Amino acid sequence: MEKQKVMFSVSHLKIKTAQHALELAGIPSFPVDKMDSAHAGLFGDIQLYVDEDHAVEARKILNEEEIL
Repeated sequence: MEKQKVMFSVSHLKIKTAQHALELAGIPSFPVDKMDSAHAGLFGDIQLYVDEDHAVEARKILNEEEIL
């Protein structure tokens, strides 16, 4: 199944909050950390992905929860 990015952030807390909101809605998600560890968070971000067929619903939930 294809994955789709539903959000990105430089904040680990924001990504965890989004994951929790999606988990409560029964939507599995997983983060991909693309932060550059050599530059202490100056470059890159953390991306949150869901299955493609849950992407629209996931974005709706994240908007409603004011996470996006």
